[in-house]
Amino acid sequence: MSQSYRMPAEWEKHEGTWLQWPHMLTHGTYHYQLRLEGIWLQIVQGLYGHENIHIVACDEAHRDHIEAQLKYFGMGGSGVDFHIIPTNDVWTRDTGAIFVHDQVGKPAAIDWKFNGWGNRFEHDLDEKVAGIMGGITDVPILTPSLVLEGGSVEINGNKTFMGTRSSILNDNRNPNVGQDEVEKLFRKYFGVDHFIWLSGVGNEDSEKLGGVTDTHIDGTARFTNENTVVHSIAEDENDSRYSVYSNIREELKKSSLSTGKKLDLIELPIPRNGVHQVTPVKWSKTTVTPASYCNFYVANGVVLVPLFGNVNDERARKILSEQFPQREIIGINVVNLIENGGALHCVTQQQPLWEYSL
Repeated sequence: MSQSYRMPAEWEKHEGTWLQWPHMLTHGTYHYQLRLEGIWLQIVQGLYGHENIHIVACDEAHRDHIEAQLKYFGMGGSGVDFHIIPTNDVWTRDTGAIFVHDQVGKPAAIDWKFNGWGNRFEHDLDEKVAGIMGGITDVPILTPSLVLEGGSVEINGNKTFMGTRSSILNDNRNPNVGQDEVEKLFRKYFGVDHFIWLSGVGNEDSEKLGGVTDTHIDGTARFTNENTVVHSIAEDENDSRYSVYSNIREELKKSSLSTGKKLDLIELPIPRNGVHQVTPVKWSKTTVTPASYCNFYVANGVVLVPLFGNVNDERARKILSEQFPQREIIGINVVNLIENGGALHCVTQQQPLWEYSL
């Protein structure tokens, strides 16, 4: 029997969460850490005491600063550790290792290829992060020959994968690679045998809508259990993303699970009237940000939910609390972060709890 692996669902038990801490060397913008660090402190506060937190610092001085901040807010010591890994940016979901286990439960770390979201950004440091994480955790490192970001992967824990063609099958990631070839790799490395492919939006249209991921699934549609998917909707027909989310909703309605059962679909409205920047950042053609409540993160005992100071914040919290009744819902304002293209799920990466004795 050929070697195969399984990726646990996000709601399965975690050993910990990995975070790449913002620093002032990112893209030459010296205010980057100052604008974002408060969000990271809230993430650690939400996770603290529920699971271990593995913090990536870019150098020793950066580590010392982070450690002092955490101690000041009463979050130092046991349960938090630090690793020096030079990084370009903060998006651990996309650059970090995806942890899986084999048929007998032995863990491994997948180091997918990373090319800066279709060569849009510098990634000479970030493309090495996953392999270094695998080395730190002292598990086998798997290196499939496919460009893949973690934000484009959604797993239900029972052999079903969900993702968008516009990101994974985009020529800016994987030219001349077909869907059949990708599915073969996902069967081997994620332990899935059923695929829900959504169209998404690629390249130019993605940037017009405020994103550069060519529609990652984690801002679009998420499993909350084996059968249920929450998905973004725009309620205003004049919203620039109305047609995108309407198309995705129709595709989801036609989709099913590996059992043949239709998905239980829950609508999760995006922020009303959107979340806007004063001026476009250098990579964007619009002031609109890709704000979505779907970019939540499920951890041991808690769900971290992105908030935007918007009238729909409480609606989103209520919907997600109904989906995760056994977990505390913790809202974190991510307006400063979404201006850079992502939210809470984008900057976190779970390390499952391994039953196997190494």
